[in-house]
Amino acid sequence: MNATDPHNATVQRRQTQASYARLIPVQRIKQLSQRTWFRPVTDAAGCWLLIIAAWCVVAWHPVWWAILPAMVVVGNRFYALFIIGHDGLHRRLFKRRWLNDRFSDLLIFAPIGGITRLNNRNHLLHHAHLATDDDPDRHKYACFNKAGVVLMLGFLIGLTSVARSVGNVFFGNKPATSSDRSSDGYRATDVLLLGVWQLGLIVGLTAAIGWWAYPVMWLAPVYVFMVLADNLRSFCEHSHPEADDLADEHRLITYHSPIWERWLIAPMSMNYHVAHHLWPTIPYYHLRQADRELHAAGGETDLIWRGSYTGYLLQYFRALPMEACRASSKKVDDQQQIPASAEPGRRAA
Repeated sequence: MNATDPHNATVQRRQTQASYARLIPVQRIKQLSQRTWFRPVTDAAGCWLLIIAAWCVVAWHPVWWAILPAMVVVGNRFYALFIIGHDGLHRRLFKRRWLNDRFSDLLIFAPIGGITRLNNRNHLLHHAHLATDDDPDRHKYACFNKAGVVLMLGFLIGLTSVARSVGNVFFGNKPATSSDRSSDGYRATDVLLLGVWQLGLIVGLTAAIGWWAYPVMWLAPVYVFMVLADNLRSFCEHSHPEADDLADEHRLITYHSPIWERWLIAPMSMNYHVAHHLWPTIPYYHLRQADRELHAAGGETDLIWRGSYTGYLLQYFRALPMEACRASSKKVDDQQQIPASAEPGRRAA
């Protein structure tokens, strides 16, 4: 098999990642993977209490200097909830799957139009196909669509990324086999839950604050401080200022960042991203300990620890424009124009 064959390179990366996962003994990983119902319940309750408190402050005193910080609190604490829900996508919140999904749907995903069993496939595919063209999230961290300053700015404000991410999550390809199928579609209870949440948010915020409250105190904060923040985190935790073919060899990155960055960009320990990818069974509240033990294990690896999200972002901007990434972009465009019937190993529809 040719050493430059993409399939061969993917197999080698998976073998390497499996070897890194063995840096911590299996028995210890089982211990770190133990779940407790108390932590996600109290964390979620704390987030919602802060969100409601922010709304109450604005209802009591709707002036700009109260509205702006309240928007940050609403968006950021929902982002923290979203990270808790990320464990729900992995079914790591509770031992019982039905409880995991009901909790995630009711308190996290339904307010933004999601249902756990329907929308988890995109993220699971990301884990299975990281650093390959089959990763649905590749557009978030690859450089082929961020080769220049304008393109990078478009990514950061969501113009070139959010629509694609939403499409992947809500309208992505369905699994081909029943064993891999997460669900057969929306149920009446799903539609009811989604409707109740949106109606409740619209009516409740309008009645308590004013006609402008739903877009200003819900949609805008969630978009800026959850959607865009998660976009940025995903980019930083898998990207390098170099051609994608080179970057694919070392996409696992953790950030030991300042507390304000962890609060805004990677709440609920999601900055310990290497540990999460090596051991997705470990819940978010044990990732810090897993990172410590991984770091202490030592050994020569291509795992990366960085000190700051904003520091890396500045480094990336300083590297722009990147001609190698522009060449990669042309390659991607050419591949997308090839009919399915003409691609090796792929059957026409």
